[in-house]
Amino acid sequence: MFKPIQISIVFVLAFVVFCPQNVKADEGAFFGTVIRTSAASYVLQMADGKLLYAEWNSGYEDWLVGDRVFLSTESGEGFMFYGNKRTQVDVSFYNPSGN
Repeated sequence: MFKPIQISIVFVLAFVVFCPQNVKADEGAFFGTVIRTSAASYVLQMADGKLLYAEWNSGYEDWLVGDRVFLSTESGEGFMFYGNKRTQVDVSFYNPSGN
């Protein structure tokens, strides 16, 4: 039979799987969706509605429109990741006239 600790672990894992937008890593992880891609850059719509611009520095570069991602920061140098895909990016607020 399951022990209470095992049941707790199952509930935590289920929460992470079904509610990823509510999960934040230690340094902060922000959930969003890729809504536009162009050469080495991405526009992301975050769960809270913010639009962010992420410019590729290194790592995985084949993100597609509709891909779900986590960002380690909403401003500055950080990582865009999901599953085994990880990209180092420079993140700023999206300015449609300037990005």
